[in-house]
Amino acid sequence: MYKKKLTWWISAAMVLMMFTLSGCQAVQGLDLAGAIKNDWAVKSSESKGTLQLEFVPGDTSKLSAEEQKALTALQNVKIDLTNVKTQDAQHLSADGTITYSKGTIPFKLATEGTKFILSVEGAMKPIVFDVLGGSNLSFTKLLPTAVQEQFGNKIAEIKSAIIGLILANTPNPSNISVTPVTDKVNGESLSLQKAHIELSGTELVSILKKLLSNVLADEAGLKDLISQLYDALSPIIEEQIKAGSTDFSLRILSNKQLAVGLVYPPVQDFLKKTVASLDKMIAGDASDERGILPIQDLFSSKSALQADIYTDADKQVRKQTLALNVPLTNTSSGIAALKLSYASETWNINKPVTASTIDISGGALNVGMEASSIYSLLNNLDKQSLFYKLLKEDLKVTKKEVNLKLNEGASGAESDTPLPFINSDNKTMVPVRFISEKLGAEVGWNGDLQQVTIKDLLTGATLILKLDSKIATVNGTSVELESAATLHNGSTFVPIRFIAEQLGGKVSFNDDTRVVTIKRD
Repeated sequence: MYKKKLTWWISAAMVLMMFTLSGCQAVQGLDLAGAIKNDWAVKSSESKGTLQLEFVPGDTSKLSAEEQKALTALQNVKIDLTNVKTQDAQHLSADGTITYSKGTIPFKLATEGTKFILSVEGAMKPIVFDVLGGSNLSFTKLLPTAVQEQFGNKIAEIKSAIIGLILANTPNPSNISVTPVTDKVNGESLSLQKAHIELSGTELVSILKKLLSNVLADEAGLKDLISQLYDALSPIIEEQIKAGSTDFSLRILSNKQLAVGLVYPPVQDFLKKTVASLDKMIAGDASDERGILPIQDLFSSKSALQADIYTDADKQVRKQTLALNVPLTNTSSGIAALKLSYASETWNINKPVTASTIDISGGALNVGMEASSIYSLLNNLDKQSLFYKLLKEDLKVTKKEVNLKLNEGASGAESDTPLPFINSDNKTMVPVRFISEKLGAEVGWNGDLQQVTIKDLLTGATLILKLDSKIATVNGTSVELESAATLHNGSTFVPIRFIAEQLGGKVSFNDDTRVVTIKRD
């Protein structure tokens, strides 16, 4: 579990660093802000890049043999992207490899708007992930469906304006220097300006907080950005109205001044909450996971970030390198430090480039951010493939632990989650939908038949249970239950041992805490 959350943190840190570095104003004659803005405004190009993550081992004596094995396997992971072709804001393709201790996994990547299409060795079908569909932008759910579908694409169209707002509100790092160099890009020697930036974690957070504070105070800048997004979306709004849509929200959105005025407060509120959340994370009291997400370590004086940005005479970014070193204070993970490095180079800027495509006419697997998606993904992979083994055996993405306290009184009525209870047969009953979905299964309900259907997304097994019946079927074969499935407080409950074992789990019970635990590897 800690490895998955650590990966999330690394990704978030990378985004924070890139935004923070993009605030550099003119230094020693180099308009770095202008160069970075040009980089985000590039319409087409070819490029290549490498991202490498290294876990520096610390004291592993307290780790189990299984944890030590996983740490060794994932100690050094590298992702190479070659033949990256950006055709326009909506279409990109790349060839890539993931390399770690057990071998190399080739893959191909293509984008269509906000959709990422991945063809990876070992997958039976291409994998499709919609960046917008997997986001937590809850306010987009209030928009008409047609607008929601194009929202991400329109965000991409105004990315230059977004970066412009960030550039205008980010202060310079204190340690930045510029030197002329001759270096190679795609084998060609070029005269370049090299901007070298060094930051400690404390300066990184100071710049980030100043950026957020400045953007919050820049009412005109924020409203102008919202206005540009509105202009990008307005043709869709007008088209829907002309087509006779009766959606009331479209009528509101048809008035630009009203729409911008309505959107500005929640955006500002989101930024305020982000600032407050950042302060809490740095203080170490944002959540009970602060020992897992090393935010305090990232923003400590011991963390170090170095970046080199190479620009040409046309103020285009041609090469970039980043190196981040984060010593960890929490040694229980067996990791002493994290090292993250990134390097890229770009050529054929704004010249005709044609991206490759990935054929999904024969079907594709659509995945989202919900917990069950990883099980669908694994079920789409050859069990002998290296990609499957990386996810299942090394990253242990299916490892689950569900803890539920027995409902032994009126207090259970206050819980949002239906609590387990012991029935008249002295059997522990658990809420079937909650447990099944936590363990990676889909649940369907047929009211006419009073029947629950559970599909294990990892194994493909199908379970069918009927209310008040002790007979269930597993892949068509009848199985007798310890107790019948029953309706309790508006939810369907089933015997814990049956549901856990059929979904590959193991059950334990703590008499002292009265907590039922189900674990799935």
